[in-house]
Amino acid sequence: MENLKNLHESALKHLFVGMSNTDDLNSEGGPTILKEGKGIYVWDEEGNRYLDGISGMYFRNIGYGREEVAKEIYEQLSNVSMNMYSAVTEATILLAQKIADLTPGNLTKTFFSSGGSEANETSIKMAQAFHNRQGNKGRYKIISRKGSYHGGTLGTMWLGSHPFLPRNEYQPVPLNVLHAPNPNPYRFEEIGARNEEECGEKAAKAIEDLIVFHNPDSISAVIGEPVAQPLGGVVPPSNYWPMVKNICEKYGVILIFDEIITGFGRLGEWFGSDLVKVTPDIMSVAKGMTSGYFPLGASIASSQVSRLFNGGKEESFKHMFTYSGHPGGSAAALKNIEIIENENLVFNAKIRGEQLKTGLKELKSKLKIIGDVRGTGLLQGLEFVKDRKTKELFSSKAKLGKRITDGLRKRGVWIKVSDYILPIAPPLTISSSEINDLLLVIEETLVDVQKELFS
Repeated sequence: MENLKNLHESALKHLFVGMSNTDDLNSEGGPTILKEGKGIYVWDEEGNRYLDGISGMYFRNIGYGREEVAKEIYEQLSNVSMNMYSAVTEATILLAQKIADLTPGNLTKTFFSSGGSEANETSIKMAQAFHNRQGNKGRYKIISRKGSYHGGTLGTMWLGSHPFLPRNEYQPVPLNVLHAPNPNPYRFEEIGARNEEECGEKAAKAIEDLIVFHNPDSISAVIGEPVAQPLGGVVPPSNYWPMVKNICEKYGVILIFDEIITGFGRLGEWFGSDLVKVTPDIMSVAKGMTSGYFPLGASIASSQVSRLFNGGKEESFKHMFTYSGHPGGSAAALKNIEIIENENLVFNAKIRGEQLKTGLKELKSKLKIIGDVRGTGLLQGLEFVKDRKTKELFSSKAKLGKRITDGLRKRGVWIKVSDYILPIAPPLTISSSEINDLLLVIEETLVDVQKELFS
């Protein structure tokens, strides 16, 4: 225990812990220190077991403790631990080929990075370079959607407007970033719609209005997630993405799908593109590609985009990261994808997602603080409201997120809950009985929190 105390003190003194503040960490004696993981569970240094209801951070698709992945990484690094200038390894080539086989449509050529933020950086640079190659040097503006999240770098953080990550300390807002509404069917009235279908139409039309207002010759790309996670797995109306795709084609704008969370089976389909039946021009992926066993991201270009980067020195894609296509990450991804295929985890995400949705809807019928149940596959969420009729949110003074987070943790479930969204995204390996266990803990926690709030 003395060593654990020293570790906590050292963390508080020397480590920035993401998504945490020092007051909370101090009150808890320091950050939770993980010791072991197996299946969908993790254990901390004090021996407490938690069901990981958020897959680490939406990435642990194949679960914890996969020694076969660790062995693949070890074997690769024991032979060749890193690429060199203009030289790659077999694993990286095989992974690029496998991705081309898995992704929809004509997405065929991949640029690898180290994670999701870098993947989206790459995708938006690729889109602008694509236009430049055609002589359209004025196309530099990017349209994203409010309530989305596309990364933490200075180049990606202003794409979208994550409601729980304020940007007030990182001004100014880049002049090339424009924002359109996110088509949230639960709050369709916020964009002047009367129903879900009109919500999709108006949200898509808002993108077209931005393109026209700012001049189509200035717009490089539209970026969005097929299903948006920051707001709890918002599935857009079915008419939305086909309309956006048509608008992009009409004005010669590149469509980028951010599939960093939605890719590799989480939605009960291999990719969100398969779910919404739209193939983008460029797709960004990361998290589920290796299930977090190694940092790896990628931007996958369609043949129409990639062909403009074929040729001599002047035609090459002038972009690079030191760890692009890291052989250790490539080996991890290949084994990870093999596990997803062999264990039929995409289908498991689909049926377990249906079970989860049924349970959450039943829970909504019992608890008045649940305003909406949304999502698909194993990317779902609850939105909490003070009043269902008005959809008014709870005041931050209610500390709703902390109450629910603490209640879940006390009962052995690990999910970080915001002020009004409970995200649910367990590993794709979760079983029927484990879904029931998770639902029971969520119900017990919310029953207690509702009593506290209305007592």
